[in-house]
Amino acid sequence: MTKAAACHSNEFFSLGNRPDSVSFAVYDSSQHVALSACFRSLDNFYPLRSLFFFDSEDLSASKMGHGGNNAVPHVHQRKHWTPSCTHKGNFRVHLDQPAKKIARRRRRLEKARRVFPRPLTNLKPSVACPTVRYNMKRRLGAGFSLEELKAAEIHPKFARTIGIAVDGRRKNTSEEGLKVNVQRLKTYMAKLVVFPLNHKKVQKGEASDAECKTAVQDRSRFGKSLPHPSTKAVKEAVLPTQKLTKEDKKKKVFKFLKNALSAERFFGERIRRAEKKAEAAAKKK
Repeated sequence: MTKAAACHSNEFFSLGNRPDSVSFAVYDSSQHVALSACFRSLDNFYPLRSLFFFDSEDLSASKMGHGGNNAVPHVHQRKHWTPSCTHKGNFRVHLDQPAKKIARRRRRLEKARRVFPRPLTNLKPSVACPTVRYNMKRRLGAGFSLEELKAAEIHPKFARTIGIAVDGRRKNTSEEGLKVNVQRLKTYMAKLVVFPLNHKKVQKGEASDAECKTAVQDRSRFGKSLPHPSTKAVKEAVLPTQKLTKEDKKKKVFKFLKNALSAERFFGERIRRAEKKAEAAAKKK
């Protein structure tokens, strides 16, 4: 056994050669322990700050825990579930989902009583989702454009009073989308029951007392009178399944596509080759 610094028991040896400070240590051979001795003096002895004695066998990789020049493992596995004064809490739990569901339903019912006899939500147009990735899907927009309201013969100010959302900034970019939303407005107006402002003086377009009694408020989230646009779009996008015939099974689709891609890629080169062959054949003649 070799020591980095050692001496016989009860003997001292110097570890420092500096003139301003000298440190001593004692090695106990019976217990294999290095003890540091600090001496104070007015001349040149100062207290020893730190001494380390290593055994050559202790420096092996097997006893140090890992080999190589790796980082010292310091895995912090304390999970902060709730915020406090010492940490902000890095876990969010949603244990109140059932309670939130009941609270949302209660707020919808309170709003329905407050806005009665108007529907719970305003009528909104069917618009296409943005970007090429989602433009085949439909969703509800912010409001009907002025062009759509004009085609349906509804004034924008009057539309806002009967539960129709209006968006003056929106522009129609396709004739198909315009027709869909105009038909949506006409269907809504056909099912709409307008309560009179003054029951003694019923104006044109307002419902009678009998119609007001039989009217039912629409309390659904998206409106029962008209379906959500995404439902119909998804059904139209899905192609019906069909059985493969014997002719379909004989076809090699991958090979057909590969030949088509190659024909497009080398179209110009193949034309040039054909022209060169034609010229060479003409010269031989």
